[in-house]
Amino acid sequence: MTLSTLERPTLYRYVYHDFGRYPVLEGNCLYHKGYVYKVNATTNSGVRLDILKPILEELDAMTHHYSRVFLSRFDLRVPAGTPVSVSNEWVRLLGKSLRERLGSKLRRPKSISEPIKKFAFGWVREREKAIHEHYHFWIALPHRLVKSLGNVESGVGGLIAEIWMKLTGGNASLVEYAKSSSKYSGHYVIRRNEPETLEGPVYWLSYLAKERGKTQTGKGDRVHSTSRISSVTTK
Repeated sequence: MTLSTLERPTLYRYVYHDFGRYPVLEGNCLYHKGYVYKVNATTNSGVRLDILKPILEELDAMTHHYSRVFLSRFDLRVPAGTPVSVSNEWVRLLGKSLRERLGSKLRRPKSISEPIKKFAFGWVREREKAIHEHYHFWIALPHRLVKSLGNVESGVGGLIAEIWMKLTGGNASLVEYAKSSSKYSGHYVIRRNEPETLEGPVYWLSYLAKERGKTQTGKGDRVHSTSRISSVTTK
């Protein structure tokens, strides 16, 4: 929904915990670049702006480089008993390996016709009812080159599974790819200068930014992270 007046500021409040604080959106609307986006906030779990805003900055940077951007996500699990410090390092190495492999002339998936030098990604760490930590990982790629994430055996999805199995010593069941549902699509295409194409992605990704399940260890282990293409993109 386009704003008819000057862009309203996004209202938020701070939530304090034993190891610091984080900003939480007030209500269920986010104001971003003259447009109003609905977010997936509930009475039991608000949306953390410190998680959602860096994601939007990365998606903005992607549409600066590409007129159409493919967005999808997947979930990562880890073997029982894995310390958070170790699993966080695995996720960091996954992002690094994806950047190396997708940008390679020879080692990228066969379905990708040319190296991808610029793409965005990010992750959040959660533990709710599950005994062990798990990770939600999103990835944004040029739609010209990627129109499907693939699966455990092919495409970008196959590359993700290959890397994650090597890092964890586990099997492909530790990776779960997004599926379409009545609430979300399995992937989205974001178009430059068409802010309405961000509506679905913002609502979808705001679920990743929910307060619930974000455990702080007090040992400096990160709860979320993103790539950094927005920091080097010319505005």
